[in-house]
Amino acid sequence: MEHFLNQHGVDICILSDTFLNHGQAFRLANYICHRKDTPTAGGGIAILVLCGIVHPVPIPDLNHLQATAIQVTMASKPVKILLAYLSPSRPLSGEDLSTRFGGEMPVLMADDLNAKHVDWNSRLSTRRGNSCVIRRTGTTD
Repeated sequence: MEHFLNQHGVDICILSDTFLNHGQAFRLANYICHRKDTPTAGGGIAILVLCGIVHPVPIPDLNHLQATAIQVTMASKPVKILLAYLSPSRPLSGEDLSTRFGGEMPVLMADDLNAKHVDWNSRLSTRRGNSCVIRRTGTTD
């Protein structure tokens, strides 16, 4: 991975399903790692940021959403880059999402919300996937 990131000049890398355990070291030369591990085996998320890129963002603890974020400057404007994971067994909380998206700063979000829908080339649709489609289109059709 380190070779790939360096060879392709990657500044920011977003990883999901890291399968890292709390306390398990994960280091790559020239990168700072911001991660959230799951208390059980599997899952986990991480954002790797090339050293030298200023990227402070305080992240409040959320009820159900496992997330980490960084703030970077793009075209002289601040942008929040958010990575989130939601277990299939946890409810999607509007409170969690409003905590993440509040404010005027643009947000780029990469996520695994375990929302499946046939419109997204999934083999099935889940209740959570149907809910996301309804919110996006504003209709139930």
